Amino acid sequence: MKKHLLFSVAVLLMTCAVLALAGTGKKKISYEALPDESKPVTGGQLQYSVPPTPNITSLVGTSTSLSGFYDYQSNGGSIQQIRVNPANGNIHTTFMLADDSTAAGLNGARRVGYAFSSNGGTSWNNFSNVRVPSRRAGFPTIDLLQGANAGCPVIANHSTITGTNSTIFVDSPEGTGAFSEITAPPLIDAGGADEPIWPYIAGTTDGSVVMAGSRSTAATVHYTRTSDFTGWSPWTQMTGPTQSGGRYPVQSNGTGRVGILANTSNGTAALGNWWTESTNNGATWSAPVNLYPTRSAGADTFNSYVHADFVYNGNTPLFVFSEYITDARPDANIVFWSQASGFKIAVPWDSSKYFLDPVNQRFHGLQLGWPTIGMSGNTIVVAYQAFQPDTDRLAYHYSNLWYVSSNNGGSTWSAPVRITNTAQVDERYPSVSKWNASGRFDMVWTQKNASGLFAFPGGADTVRTTQMFLRTLLTDVNEGGGTVANSFKLTQNYPNPFNPATKIDYTVGEAGPVSIKVYNTLGQEVATILNERLERGSYQVVFDGAKLASGVYFYTMVASGYTESRKMVLMK
Repeated sequence: MKKHLLFSVAVLLMTCAVLALAGTGKKKISYEALPDESKPVTGGQLQYSVPPTPNITSLVGTSTSLSGFYDYQSNGGSIQQIRVNPANGNIHTTFMLADDSTAAGLNGARRVGYAFSSNGGTSWNNFSNVRVPSRRAGFPTIDLLQGANAGCPVIANHSTITGTNSTIFVDSPEGTGAFSEITAPPLIDAGGADEPIWPYIAGTTDGSVVMAGSRSTAATVHYTRTSDFTGWSPWTQMTGPTQSGGRYPVQSNGTGRVGILANTSNGTAALGNWWTESTNNGATWSAPVNLYPTRSAGADTFNSYVHADFVYNGNTPLFVFSEYITDARPDANIVFWSQASGFKIAVPWDSSKYFLDPVNQRFHGLQLGWPTIGMSGNTIVVAYQAFQPDTDRLAYHYSNLWYVSSNNGGSTWSAPVRITNTAQVDERYPSVSKWNASGRFDMVWTQKNASGLFAFPGGADTVRTTQMFLRTLLTDVNEGGGTVANSFKLTQNYPNPFNPATKIDYTVGEAGPVSIKVYNTLGQEVATILNERLERGSYQVVFDGAKLASGVYFYTMVASGYTESRKMVLMK
């Protein structure tokens, strides 16, 4: 029988042993200001009107059921809010939210939520709004344990313990929502006034957990490790240049390697992304090296920005960075690097796709960024966000999501593929699962009906923010530049809402029987759109809802072991 972790409030019982600087006369880039996380933000600092809660009808993706009024999800580092269990496909997500939208209550009500899906994201369980923990907390990251308790989700965040501290919460058995808190690491300050916060974590091969955090005042990055979940090693300061804020993703593979990528591109003299790695599950570490100092390409000079991420492909770490050109042009790229490929531009600046938003807080003059990287079999996937031409009433540009992929280790990249294209809806903070089944990738992001940010530093409308999930199927690029279906895909109908007809595009990855059926909210079948044998290829069908009443419906495609559902709204 598989052993599980058993926790209590006072005693932890283990059932197994391991478990803005301006450019010199050139481009002006403003840099992240950090919230004071040593105490809650007091009421009265966020004096913004609260419009009626919008009714978001998602044109892409499904809600994970996590929603609230706190929209500032990161201090610049890559978002780590989703993990997929390779053993069973279970999906685990975390999200920072606040249930109180008032100026006085927004920050005091800040919490961390968790959601779980065992059916590919079709439905979600948030365990009656479980909060991890049930006190003010923020800036969560998530990973899965390895070793004897492989697959159990572990969430890190910081909250008030002795001062403001980072720690982890473990759910065991997997997917029960019964998170138990592990004692926080030893204090650096006697009074806990400047502890490492904004934590990132990785579950390692031997069942341990490595956690990294940074001190707000001292602006130093530290890491620690627990191998038995009863205590932590003392915080160790990462040598070399460091910076405050949550900008140091931590990942592991299945052979004992653990890496930390610490970004220092926040206006410091030592611009770059500093890499340190352990080959023994975090017991010892290499000396940090700068993977991305200021770089030159032809006549241009580029600096890295704060958005950076990495993933392991076997024993090989693969990196992705945001960068900007240092002259007066507003060019921004997303660049890939590995030891084998060197620097490759994965997403070049394109004025026809991406738009400058000089007033949108926490983005600082860049048109695209927040790259997040994952593996789908041997395919590398990078999702990112980019500003679009449409704006809200305060002139903030809305953001959409895109992705690119590479089938040859990052040497060449596909053309950008738009994930979302929703007018007057803001989609940002993408997070791609590090492991994904071959031919597809799973991701989450933040969605709301107003752009800008209001939680910190404020200025935008206060509206409800929702975490969305999407499973995207990949396509191969052929020699002629087109795409060939290598998997199944069901797209969102358009228009949506519709009356009475709507179009549905779908892709058949292999020849065989295919059905698309329509169900009401009670799960009753109300129409059959398609039920026949089809060859491999891309298709479109028109659904006529003239005989149905107005309301919400779901259409489901079933083919060769593939099942996917989407929501549509008939509005007569």
